[in-house]
Amino acid sequence: MYVMIALLLIGITLLLGGIFFMRFGLQKLLWTKLQAFLGQLTSTPLRGLLVGTLAAAFMQSSTAVSLLTIGLVHAQYLSFYQGLGIILGANIGTCSTVQLMTIAIPEKLIIPLFLFFLLFTILCRKFRYFGMAISGLLSMFIGMSILSEALSNISEFTTVIDYLLASQENSLYGIVGGIIITLLFQSSSAATGVLMVLASDGIIDLTTATYVVYGNNIGSCLSSFIVGVTASLAAKRLAVAHILLNILGVIIFFPLTSVLTKIATSLTADFAGQVAIVHTLFNIISSLAVLPIIHQYANLVMLLIPKRR
Repeated sequence: MYVMIALLLIGITLLLGGIFFMRFGLQKLLWTKLQAFLGQLTSTPLRGLLVGTLAAAFMQSSTAVSLLTIGLVHAQYLSFYQGLGIILGANIGTCSTVQLMTIAIPEKLIIPLFLFFLLFTILCRKFRYFGMAISGLLSMFIGMSILSEALSNISEFTTVIDYLLASQENSLYGIVGGIIITLLFQSSSAATGVLMVLASDGIIDLTTATYVVYGNNIGSCLSSFIVGVTASLAAKRLAVAHILLNILGVIIFFPLTSVLTKIATSLTADFAGQVAIVHTLFNIISSLAVLPIIHQYANLVMLLIPKRR
């Protein structure tokens, strides 16, 4: 049991550390340009969505893009409508991290490549942020491999098994579990990565994993929501719009869960890949569904968060 706990801690540390390193490296490379990019190219909701998608994909963090957007709206550099388009796009762009986790790299190459890029980061100061991003990505793969090894003995933890079995009977357990895991990790990508390992090891089925993905998406909005509610009216509305988007997405997708899982299984036989596809489809469809009615959606948010008299 102690070996399993140690492996779990090492795996989670490498996974979270890898995500942090990759994001930090990419943010250092792109952060200054990104602020100007967001302001200049978001004149329409569609452009905002495209910019938000690219920004979150390159930054490997929808939370970072969301927090930056809320800050720019609070500073009146962007309007509420411009920010809303970016948020829709960030929801799509965040899927890139999860899709990266499905890449199959030969295990014999991962650690040598990781050590190479780690040394590259230390020795080549001019390109250290690029090296940091690549070594972070490889650290994610190492962490997931260790997690897979640790979780193969999860049967020793009867409480965890009981909760997972309860999630199969009651979908609410899965959704709440997804929210809690995302809050603990402070990363929906890391939470989904652990979920992919659980699914690939046969510990949970795809339907249960889908419910946890729903919870992950709600949990991922909470950081920007907490920051947004203390900001200006427009920024507050944007934070509410973000979390409302995923809550409404869960409500709409909930009765269609079996359809979503069938699509995922038809696209790939790999269990981890199926979880990644479910995550990606949920975010893409949720954002694209709102785009044609974005003005009505904005009006709904303004109705919920009215001006103070």
